[in-house]
Amino acid sequence: MGERRNAELGEFLRTRRSRLEPHKVGLSVTSRRRVPGLRREELAEIAGVSPDYYTRLEQGRHPTASSGVLDALARALRLSTDEREHLYNLAQVVDAKPSQIPSTTDPSALDHMLDVFGHTPAVLCGPFSDILAANDAACFLYDTDFGGLPAAERNSIHWILTTPTARALYGESWEEAATEMVGKLRMETGQRPSHPRARALVAQLNRESSLFRHVWRQHEISTCVQGVKTLHHRLGGELRLRSEAMTVHSSQGQVFYLMLPVDAAFQVAYASYAAGR
Repeated sequence: MGERRNAELGEFLRTRRSRLEPHKVGLSVTSRRRVPGLRREELAEIAGVSPDYYTRLEQGRHPTASSGVLDALARALRLSTDEREHLYNLAQVVDAKPSQIPSTTDPSALDHMLDVFGHTPAVLCGPFSDILAANDAACFLYDTDFGGLPAAERNSIHWILTTPTARALYGESWEEAATEMVGKLRMETGQRPSHPRARALVAQLNRESSLFRHVWRQHEISTCVQGVKTLHHRLGGELRLRSEAMTVHSSQGQVFYLMLPVDAAFQVAYASYAAGR
């Protein structure tokens, strides 16, 4: 049987090591370096592990590590809380079988929940940001009939990365918003790297989006922190809304994403649109 490998763990360690500047960890640099960041042996010394052991981790030849080693590496690399969680996910899911993600919510119940939100834009997403349902207010806000999209394109990350509508709506903040969503996908695939849907989506986005290819190579991590978004709507003009998320506890992996209007601009625009239909 061949040697087990964990390329994802190795790549993540390498990208984070390359971002850590020597002077920030108290190292003096007396000569020009060919590559950015710390050398492997420098990081190994700071973390208190042998250079050979760390090299095998980064090369993917050592598929996991103990909690103590992971903690030491997280401190040495100065990882954020989310990055540390991702590091643990990558180290602990080697050879994991694709997880089955059950859906127990009755479709009629989902329709009822969407109705409850009324004129508040609401989108229900499943694992890996697949769009399961959206109310009329959300379709108006995002200027997209999500239910009418081909099944392969009914995904919020695919939508923001590949559609002119998304670029126009987000304006100057488009790249930042798209990068956040790719970072969220990176965290999800770290938890279920062998899931067929994750593999298919990553392959599709690699083919169709240059921004995705760039961000994915950088191993960006994000939890899509909620906050106020300014969108540039073709009918409503500039709209300010606060994004929030609500987990559906009866169905694993399903989340309602809500856009709560900060002022009356959205409601005025949506009411005018609804009256003209």
